Amino acid sequence: MKPFQVHLFDEEGKIPESVPLEPSFVYGNKRYLNFLHFDCLHLKNSEILRDTARMNIEAQGIVPTEARAEIMINLQNIMWDVKRLESLLFFPDEISMMFALISIFGSKTTFFIDYETSPSLINVLQYRHTEYYDYHDLDGLSKLLDAHAEKVMIVDGIYGWLGNIAPINELVKLARENECIVVANELNSFGLLGREGRGFVDLSNVYEDINIDFGSFSRFLGGFGCYLGAKKYLVNKIRENVGHITDFVPQFMLAVNLAGLEVIKDKTKNKDIYNKLWKNSRYLITNLKQIGYETVSETPLVVVPFSNNEEAGEFTRRLIDEQIIVGRKKERIRLCVSVEHSKEDIDFCLHKFEVIGNALGIVKT
Repeated sequence: MKPFQVHLFDEEGKIPESVPLEPSFVYGNKRYLNFLHFDCLHLKNSEILRDTARMNIEAQGIVPTEARAEIMINLQNIMWDVKRLESLLFFPDEISMMFALISIFGSKTTFFIDYETSPSLINVLQYRHTEYYDYHDLDGLSKLLDAHAEKVMIVDGIYGWLGNIAPINELVKLARENECIVVANELNSFGLLGREGRGFVDLSNVYEDINIDFGSFSRFLGGFGCYLGAKKYLVNKIRENVGHITDFVPQFMLAVNLAGLEVIKDKTKNKDIYNKLWKNSRYLITNLKQIGYETVSETPLVVVPFSNNEEAGEFTRRLIDEQIIVGRKKERIRLCVSVEHSKEDIDFCLHKFEVIGNALGIVKT
C-alpha cells in the first residue's frame, strides 16, 4: 500500500479519473479500498514485470528494435502452449485489434454479438451489419442465425458488467449447427478463467470449435495491448490488411507480456494465488446476497445492479465517502476483487454495503 499524492477528489462523490493501481492506498491520511481496476492478480505492480520492462528499455531503448523479432517468436511459442494459437498478431489497443479483425469479412457478413459484450466491440461494429442476441434466449438466437448466410458469432467468456460466465458450450454448439464462424472474446477472461488463466476456451475445452481468438494482456496479466490469434492463413490475411502497423510496437511491451505469461504458467506459485482470489470473490458474492443484494456474478468481477441510475450514483458517492472506490455504469456498480484484498478489507466493504443499503432503503436487515 502506497500513499498517493495527486489530488483525486476534485468533485465530492465523483469517481476519480485517475486512481492508483494498488488495491488499497492512502490519500489525505485516509486509507481507501480500491475495487476499480481489473488487476485481480496484482501483476501491474509486479517487480518481475517492472524489472523486465526496465532491462529491455535500458538494453534496447523504447523504440522498436531488432530484438523485437526474437521476443515475438518466444511470445508466439508460449501462446501456442497456453492458447494453442497457430499464429499471432499483437496490437497496442483493443480498437485497432478489432478493426483488424473485421477487415477480413465482407460487407455481406452479419456479426452476432451479445447485448452484454465489450463496449469497444459494439463501437467498432456500429457501421457493420450486426445482430444482437441475449444468451438467455438460445431459441431466438437460433432463428436469427438461420435467417443469414454469411455470419460470425462472437462469444464472450465473462460479461464485464454482469460478472458471470457465458453459456459457452451452448453458444458454440449453436454456432456450429448454423455453419457460423466462431470468434472467442477473451478480453475479460484471459488470465482469469481456465487452467493457469488460459481463458474460457480452455475452461470449456472448445479449442477445436474456435476460428479466431482475441484477448488482452493488460487487464489481468499486467502487460500491454491485445493479441489476435488464428490459423496461419487467417492471420496472414489480417496482416495484409493492416500492413506493418504492428511492427512498430516497442519490444519492451512484448517482453513484459512474455514475462506475465511465464508468471501465470508457474503452477507452484499460481495455485495458491488463484485459490485465494476465487475464495475472496465467492465470500464477497455470498455475503452480498445474504445482505439482500441481487447479483448474478460468479467471478472476481462482482457486479451489483440497482433500480436506476440515480440510486447507483448515490450509492457510489456514499461508498467514496466511506473510502471505497468502485466502478459504475448506469444502474450497475462493479467491484474487481484483488488477491491483495484481505478478509478484513472485504468485511469492511460488506459492512458499508449493509449500512448504506439500509440508509437508502435498498436492503432491510
